[in-house]
Amino acid sequence: MNERNLVSPFALSGKRELHTLVENRRAYTLSHCELNIYETYQRSELVPLTFDDLVITSMLRGKKVMHLFDKPGFDYLPGETVIVPPNVTMTIDFPEASELNPSQCTALAINHHEIKSTLDFLNENYPRADDDLWKLNYQQFHFFNNHELAQLINKLISISTGDVLTKDVLANLTLKELLIRIMQMQNLHIVQDNMQQLSTGNRFAYILQYIKNHLTEKLNIDALSQMAYMSKASFFRAFKHEMGISPVDYIIKERIQFAKQLLHNPYCTIADACFKAGFNNQHYFSRAFRKITGTTPSFYKAGIIRGMN
Repeated sequence: MNERNLVSPFALSGKRELHTLVENRRAYTLSHCELNIYETYQRSELVPLTFDDLVITSMLRGKKVMHLFDKPGFDYLPGETVIVPPNVTMTIDFPEASELNPSQCTALAINHHEIKSTLDFLNENYPRADDDLWKLNYQQFHFFNNHELAQLINKLISISTGDVLTKDVLANLTLKELLIRIMQMQNLHIVQDNMQQLSTGNRFAYILQYIKNHLTEKLNIDALSQMAYMSKASFFRAFKHEMGISPVDYIIKERIQFAKQLLHNPYCTIADACFKAGFNNQHYFSRAFRKITGTTPSFYKAGIIRGMN
């Protein structure tokens, strides 16, 4: 599920506001977090950046190449988010930055006590299935924004840079939801990436493996809930609680991803992709495709054909 949902770019600094052309910083400090907005206007390499707290970064404009955790550098683009633990240095290249094409990125530093209180509250009042704990996983540190994550980051930017008297309270509530969404995305990625190994001891890994193996067939939610040894209502609630998405929406997204792969075959028609991906109504398929990808199947197919010519 690799659709990028963009965070709205923030207004660029005026020339008189710039103190440097590399990672010029504007900061907005609240009671439990600090929002930093960085802009770079010239090509640069190996620029270090370190925070004392956990930081959630999101690309708004341009391109970076990130070097993190002694891993190979990776492209960092709008629609993507990276989380970095306290006191870990990011080393950043800006291969395309210029006055006409600046890079812009947010870095949201969150107070350690706020993170701990959120995790303690969740583990005490909303425990995860199978005795797992709510926690941030730094092995899953780079991911594409889903709609909910992008909206929350947009909301935090609006709150932090605004002048509402209750901004600290509003930001605190939004922070908690943002942390939950990130952990749900991480849970889903972990299970998806390791579903075969986890399927014997994790009911949701087993379900995701079953969905993957039977994606093009008719999938019955009642049958899936029975496989998880849960009532239908409990299954829906637990699946969304763990993964941040309902089982029905998950199946639809996976089918759309498969349909996109099929459409890369020049001999595969839109109708073929629809039915081979497990849909039984072409109109519904087109609506679902547009909702998830932002474009229609025919427009997507036309773009592939243009790219081949």
